[in-house]
Amino acid sequence: MKNKLITIGVLVIVAASLFVGYRLGKPNQPGEQVSSQSIVQALKHEGFLVTETYIITQQITIDRSTGSAFKDFFWGQDIVAMGTMKASLGVDLNKISPEDITVDARTVTASLPSLEDHGVELIGDITLQNKQGIFKKIFNNDDGYNAAYAKLKEAALAAAKSDVVQNEAKENTKKEIERLVKLIAGNREVEISFR
Repeated sequence: MKNKLITIGVLVIVAASLFVGYRLGKPNQPGEQVSSQSIVQALKHEGFLVTETYIITQQITIDRSTGSAFKDFFWGQDIVAMGTMKASLGVDLNKISPEDITVDARTVTASLPSLEDHGVELIGDITLQNKQGIFKKIFNNDDGYNAAYAKLKEAALAAAKSDVVQNEAKENTKKEIERLVKLIAGNREVEISFR
């Protein structure tokens, strides 16, 4: 029994010595340095960051009348169109440079480019009502689809520029950039502003 206790004691001492020796002799590995350049590279990897999608169903009217009832009877055109449009807003992170990011021991400060429209697209179909004059139908029949699409797109972009939608997009951008920066910079506080 005494031999077993001595053997166990020797094994414990050897194991403890190996552990302490490893901990004391282990070379220090430098921690990963967080710099404005490393944050810029990570953010640029995201490209254009869409942070707000605004969907609106709207109706537009295109009046192509000349003002003369006689002339409009032959050549006039009135178009009423309705469609659902989706406008996407966000920030082009490719426009960020290292000068826009400041890193210190506690905080990361980022100055982002202003919000941009990423695109507007039609969801579903456009419902058209097209009233054309007699000669217009015969000689220059135009269903008005392209003009209606252009007007709907223009109206959706105008609606997406409202203060409510812009503020929502900015808040979503701040949250997403903060999340991305914290993945790189750890527990530093993130302060974000827009140019």
